[in-house]
Amino acid sequence: MLKTEAKIRVRFSETDAMGVVYHANYLPWFEVARTQLLAELGMPYRELQDNGFLLPVLEVSVKYRVPAHFGDDIVVRAMMKEMPRVKIKIEYEVLRGDEVLTTGMTLHAFMNRDSQAIRPPKFFTETIEKAFRDNAANGTVAANV
Repeated sequence: MLKTEAKIRVRFSETDAMGVVYHANYLPWFEVARTQLLAELGMPYRELQDNGFLLPVLEVSVKYRVPAHFGDDIVVRAMMKEMPRVKIKIEYEVLRGDEVLTTGMTLHAFMNRDSQAIRPPKFFTETIEKAFRDNAANGTVAANV
């Protein structure tokens, strides 16, 4: 498993009149953690885009358990639990301390700039395979990339 943790402080603009985070604001937080994961793997999303590779979201799910509030310090954990093939599944946990507030998932596929589905580039698959091998060799169940 490959994972990262992005730290976020909930801003006032992300909440509703009750001071609770508006449900749609979790998706940008997922993106923050997802792009951080790719960057830590050595594949910043900007570079993928500059080279003509796009990773649109094909599917998203979110399960809300406990609300986050204005001023909370939260951690958004992004996890790639399985070696991706054509599609890339990333799972998320939003935590306040040890408390899981929200869980979610996004599913992505590579596309070119003409919106055509394409295979992941060789450098991407080689980098991901190496990261999974390295984690397995370290004997860790989960390790930050």
